Amino acid sequence: MKSLRQPLIYMILVTMFVMAAPSMAYAEPAYAKYGRIAMQEAANRYPEADIIDYKYEGRFPSGTTNAEERFVLWLRGAGSEFGVRVRIQVVADTGDVRDVQLEEINQ
Repeated sequence: MKSLRQPLIYMILVTMFVMAAPSMAYAEPAYAKYGRIAMQEAANRYPEADIIDYKYEGRFPSGTTNAEERFVLWLRGAGSEFGVRVRIQVVADTGDVRDVQLEEINQ
């Protein structure tokens, strides 16, 4: 009986580790909050278009106390595709949103 118990315990531990590993590997990135804001603002500005692609360009310093989170969204609507750059001004220390700007771009 002892010979069956050890492999069973080992299999249970390995299964628990394998099931827990994906949740650790796929933690939400810090910019995800701002990505949702970028997509919502684009959807509000272009209600007839669908967002078909999304790219995070990064966080950039903006003044002494602010930062800028930048995204490029690719939209499809009314028979055309176009890009929109979304710039979100945030307070660097708290992450509070100060301003959101959208600009159509050609790539």
